[in-house]
Amino acid sequence: MKHFSLPLFNATIGVDFTVKTIAVQDRLITLQLWDTAGQERFRSITKQYFRKADGVVLMFDVTSEQSFLHVRNWIDSVKMGVDENTVMCLVGNKVDLFGNDNSRKTIFQAGKKLAQEFQMPFFETSAFTGYGIENCMKAMAVSLQKREDDHLEEALRLEQQPSPKRRSWCCL
Repeated sequence: MKHFSLPLFNATIGVDFTVKTIAVQDRLITLQLWDTAGQERFRSITKQYFRKADGVVLMFDVTSEQSFLHVRNWIDSVKMGVDENTVMCLVGNKVDLFGNDNSRKTIFQAGKKLAQEFQMPFFETSAFTGYGIENCMKAMAVSLQKREDDHLEEALRLEQQPSPKRRSWCCL
């Protein structure tokens, strides 16, 4: 999800990779972003990328009903292929192309409902203007950092538990 400043750009074909560093609560968090094409012909490739992902952003084109209908299949595929603690969010992209606020409101409600069904946050973005992308990435970074902090806290708690004293027995 890059911020494009030119009106002409190409959709992702195959896989694109970028690194983004975000400041969250006085910490710098580095996100490695793999942009995989959501097209059916790339499904086998993309499964390899999200299998060990800490977080997944599932995006659909708000101007395409087909894109919205297919995102449910992607959610199911991702959920089957990742750890149950993987952070996920749903994004409706291309909101800059809406001229009608009623249509946008309808899509927003449908996106929010789908996200709630799968217990994930929903964001509206425009890769063209940059609208909403920072909010989405910050929310993902905060969720990922919280998950990491919780995991670390649990590991420390387990390590700090005193081990039972062993008695030595000697038989003669």
